Amino acid sequence: MFTQDKGEEVRINLAQLAREKENYRSTGWGEKKMNRVFNFLRDYIDFDKGNHTVLDLGCGGMTLGGELAKRPSFNVIGIDIVVELLRRVSKNRTPDIPLTGGDIEYLPFKENSFDLIVHNQVLHHFFDRSIVLNEVYRVLKPGGLLLSLETNGWNPYVYYWHHSPRSKRINLIGDNENPFGVVKFEQELKKAKLKIAGRKMINFDFINALAPFDELFGKIPVFKLVFGGSMMVCSQK
Repeated sequence: MFTQDKGEEVRINLAQLAREKENYRSTGWGEKKMNRVFNFLRDYIDFDKGNHTVLDLGCGGMTLGGELAKRPSFNVIGIDIVVELLRRVSKNRTPDIPLTGGDIEYLPFKENSFDLIVHNQVLHHFFDRSIVLNEVYRVLKPGGLLLSLETNGWNPYVYYWHHSPRSKRINLIGDNENPFGVVKFEQELKKAKLKIAGRKMINFDFINALAPFDELFGKIPVFKLVFGGSMMVCSQK
């Protein structure tokens, strides 16, 4: 039993693609935010040595997978349910990365295939993430890592963005989207037999007026633990 309206997910993304065309952005993360992600990930995997097989779940416009692939030690594969997006945008942006049209609740890969699996703002598109996480566990190699970048459901602005009828209409937010908090997510990861290696809240600039204070908020304990716009969680098989 799948836990996502696949048809709606495709329709929403095609509507976004029609509106933004080749400027389609599955996430607005730029170089600064990606550097934060990589600084976090470096604590768990060697960027400079080895030959790491990487799967980018729900790869969208290849924001995350494309940046990882710039490092010679990462061999990235992307998978997304919206084939038209892969054809029109992702392939042009990352022509050397193999892309697969498919559903991440039923991954078309063998067991123990990947050293690292990543996703950027993807799992909150599922009300029940257990099927995806079990698939992640299946295709990860023993000792392999899952890097989860997710919208933080504890953040008030994130809640408004995803639940206000006006915001949902303007921002093309579908009913699949269901932001969650880090405590619930870590429980789900453990249930899928994945061990928590580390976590960090980032992105306190979710409102433009707060952008100058982003670094400061990241140092205040209550903000650092709860109110980031996004969370990073690294877990291991």
